[in-house]
Amino acid sequence: MPRTLIIAEKPSVARELAAVLGVRGRGEGCLQGPGHVVTWAVGHLVNIAEPAEQNPAWAGRWAMGQLPMLPARFALGILPSTASQYEIIRRYLLDDDITEVINATDAGREGELIFRRIYLLAGSTKPIRRLWANDMTEKGLQKAFAGLVDGEQKRNLGHAAFARAEADWLVGMNFSRLFTLRAGSLITVGRVQTPVLKLLVDRRREIENFVPKDYWTVEGDFAQGEETFRATWFAPPEFKDSKVWTEAEGREVVDACTGGRGEVLSMEKKKGRQKPPLPFDLTTLQKEANSRLNLSAQQTLTIAQDLYEKKKLITYPRTDSRHLTKELFAECLENLRAVYGHFPEISSKAAANIKGGKKKFECVNDGKVTDHHAISPTAVKANRAGMGADEWAVYEMICRRFAAAFMDDAVFDASTLWIGVNGHRFRATGKIFRDRGWLEAEPWRASEDNPLPDLKKGGAVDVVGLTLAAHKTKPPAHFTDATLLAAMETAGKLVEDEELREAMKDRGLGTPATRAQIIETLLAREYVGKDGKRLVATDLGCWAVDVVCAMIPQVASPELTGEWEKRLKEMEQGSYAYGVFMRQVRDMVAGGVSLVKGSSARPPRCPVAPQRNARSKEAAS
Repeated sequence: MPRTLIIAEKPSVARELAAVLGVRGRGEGCLQGPGHVVTWAVGHLVNIAEPAEQNPAWAGRWAMGQLPMLPARFALGILPSTASQYEIIRRYLLDDDITEVINATDAGREGELIFRRIYLLAGSTKPIRRLWANDMTEKGLQKAFAGLVDGEQKRNLGHAAFARAEADWLVGMNFSRLFTLRAGSLITVGRVQTPVLKLLVDRRREIENFVPKDYWTVEGDFAQGEETFRATWFAPPEFKDSKVWTEAEGREVVDACTGGRGEVLSMEKKKGRQKPPLPFDLTTLQKEANSRLNLSAQQTLTIAQDLYEKKKLITYPRTDSRHLTKELFAECLENLRAVYGHFPEISSKAAANIKGGKKKFECVNDGKVTDHHAISPTAVKANRAGMGADEWAVYEMICRRFAAAFMDDAVFDASTLWIGVNGHRFRATGKIFRDRGWLEAEPWRASEDNPLPDLKKGGAVDVVGLTLAAHKTKPPAHFTDATLLAAMETAGKLVEDEELREAMKDRGLGTPATRAQIIETLLAREYVGKDGKRLVATDLGCWAVDVVCAMIPQVASPELTGEWEKRLKEMEQGSYAYGVFMRQVRDMVAGGVSLVKGSSARPPRCPVAPQRNARSKEAAS
C-alpha cells in the first residue's frame, strides 16, 4: 500500500504531526497509519566522519605530515548512540511502499542538514516535499501540510547547510591539530568560535591596559522665581564637551560664575516622535532577556523553543527577521485576542490601529522576510499559572513587543536651554511626553520627564549654586551575553544605529540559532569565564588567541568569518555557488597549514599544564 514517510527532528514533534494527520498506530521508532509513517531523527543521526574514517593516513597520533586534511568528498558517519533509529529511518527510505518523503525537521539551515545527511547516506532517491511550519499550533501545522513545497525549492538551503558544516570541519580539524602540534598543548579552533574569542580577549586587554584619567564637570543650579533647574557647563569654542581636564580650570569656572546672573541665550523646543520598535528576532530577544532578566542567550533560546514547540504560544523562534508578511498581518487580530486577557490595554490599542486601516505599519514588509518572520504570539491563550517565572517573563516580552509594533508613535516636546553666565555657557535639556504611545507597552524605556521653565531669549535667571564634580574616565565594559550577541550580529563592529545594524546582519558571526551555543562552548572549554553577567576571557583563552594570531591571524578575524557568513546566506538565496565557497575555504586552510609548517616562529607558552592526549573529536569545533 503506498504511504508517505514523514521525518521530524524530535519524537515530540513527530507526535504533534501524527495527531494532525490522524496517525495513531505505534511502530518501532515511528507512528503509523494507513497512508503515513511518521518517524524522527533525535537531532543529528549522521555527522561528517572522523579523520581516520575519511583517510587511513589521518588515523593515530596527530602529526604535521597528516596536514592539511582535505577530503575530496566528505564521508558521513552514523552516530553510535542513535544508530538503531537511523537504521529504522533508512529502511523506510528504501521501502518500496514509500512513495514520497516529507522533510519535517526544524524549518531552518540545521534542520535541513539533519534531514539531507540521513537521506544522502541512506541512498534514497524518493521525491521530497518540505514542511515549513511557522508555529506548532494545530491550525499552523494544518496550514503547513496544505502548503508543502517541493524539496527542490530548499535545495540551496541544503547547499548552505552542507557548506557550513564542511567549512567548520576543515577549519576545526586542521587548525586545531596544527596549532596544538606547534604549541605543544591542546588548542581548539572554530570558524566562528575563535573570532568570537578574539573579541573577548581584545576587550579584556583593553580594560587591563586602560589608564584612568581624572576630569571634572561644573554643574549649576539655576532658578527663575520658584522654578529651578540644573544645567551643565560646556567648553568653548564648540560647546560640545562638558569635561574639564584640570581641577584648577574647573575652579576658575566656578569662581567666575559664582554670584553672577544668568542670561537665557536660547530656548529651543522641538516636537519629536519615537517610532514603535520592530518585533523581536532571536538575537534581539536574547539581548533584551539578558539585559532585563539576566538570562543567558542559551537560557532564552531554550525557553523560546519550549514556548514554540511545547506550549505553542509563539511562532518559530530561530529567526533572523524582525518583520511580518502581509499574510501573517491578516491574522494579527486573532493573535492580539489571545493575549488580551493578560495585556488588555495595549492589545486593544494595537487592535484599534489595525482595524482603523489608515496606518501603515513598518513591521509589515514581505521583502524583509526570508525563511521566517519575526517572533510573534500565536492565537493560543496562555495559562500563566502553568508557566515558570522566566518562561512567563520571556513570553510577556514577546507579547508586549508585538503589541508595541502596532501602537502609536511616542510624541514629546524636547527642550534645549542655553544659559550664559559671565562669558561661560551652561546647557540644560528636557523632554516632556505628550503621548507615550507605544511606550505604554514597554514603560521601562520611557525617559523621565524633565520639564524646563518656559523662558524667553534674553531673560534673566539666578545662579543658585555651582558644584565642581570629580570623575574618572572609565574603560569599556566587559561583554555580557547581550552585548556579545550584539557584537556577533555585526562581526565585532560597535554599531548603535538600528538600520545600519540591520544591514550588517548578513555579515554577522554565526546565526541567531547558533550564537548561544558558541558562548556556551567557550565557557565549557574554559576559554571564557563568567563573573556575574560579565563574560571574561581566561588566561587560557588569551593564550589560544595569541597562538592563532601569531601564525594565521585571519583565522581569528571577525571580518573574514562575517564575510563567509554572508556568502552562506547568499548561497541559501541561490546567488552564490557551493563549489566556489568550498574552494575558498580549502585554499585558505591549505595556505594556512603551509605557512605554519614553513615558519620558524615559536608560539607563546601555555599558561596551564600541557594537555597532550587530545583526540580529534575533542579538538574539532
